[in-house]
Amino acid sequence: MIKVKILCLLFLTFFFSLQGSSQILESQYQFQETIDLIEFVETAAAYFSQKGAGAFIDFGDKDSKWIKGKRYLFLYDLKGNCIFHPYEKEFVGTNILDLQDMNGKPVIRNIIDVASNPSKPYGWIHYLWAERGEIFPYWKSAYVMKVNDQEGNSFIIGSGTYQIHLEKKFMLDTIDAAANLIKKEGEAAYSKLVDKSTMFYFSDVYIFVISMEGKAIVDPVFPGIKGRDLIDFKDGVGKYVVREMIDKLQIEDKAFIVYLWPQPGQSTLSKKMLYVRKVKVGNDHVIVGSGLFIVEPIWK
Repeated sequence: MIKVKILCLLFLTFFFSLQGSSQILESQYQFQETIDLIEFVETAAAYFSQKGAGAFIDFGDKDSKWIKGKRYLFLYDLKGNCIFHPYEKEFVGTNILDLQDMNGKPVIRNIIDVASNPSKPYGWIHYLWAERGEIFPYWKSAYVMKVNDQEGNSFIIGSGTYQIHLEKKFMLDTIDAAANLIKKEGEAAYSKLVDKSTMFYFSDVYIFVISMEGKAIVDPVFPGIKGRDLIDFKDGVGKYVVREMIDKLQIEDKAFIVYLWPQPGQSTLSKKMLYVRKVKVGNDHVIVGSGLFIVEPIWK
């Protein structure tokens, strides 16, 4: 009886903490679908912590709140064993640690890496995936987090959605990770930044590296051309984008630049935001960055 009361208390504490986290989520993310997915996974984690394996009956009920269209839950242990999946039944009870997407991205290993972070055992992974019975893959973004059962065993619970709106936070986290990798490995990191099997490539996000003189070092747009001179690159209204980038990073280590450029397949101009960081490599500094289109009219 005491154990039941303790578990109920823990569940209620977790539940009300979710309410308080809503404002934090809204400050970090722009799109409601992103916030909804995070809260969905967090609520499921609290339910699993209380019910343990007994939650799987509900998680697998296609008429329940836990399954809605292509949104469902999955559960793995930290060794890559599939504990629960409502659709990929052949995965359950097997080790799928080496499962990859079509670009060779190690999906399960990336999930484990996220959940194994001691200071922040939760986060996002992005991968190219096709649902069962479909021919063409789409970008899928999954939010995962570590969760413990009643006995203290650790698992990873998560859920994903296709073609999610690209959040500013996705780009910031990716660039920060790229900058940290360059600080650690120097020029040896450059090849990883254009490797489609790494975390640095997904959807419309890609990493570039430019010298402080405006020469391309890591050039995902034209990987076969070395040292393109970008110093005179202008946006759709004549703004010198790279020059502004360099000017800001002369006095700061991080900067945001907004410029106007047509989205792929369109002729009208849209706002695009760049996030860039200055990183020291050897005796020189380089610019590491990426960009995404801002979902709002250009006159704002």
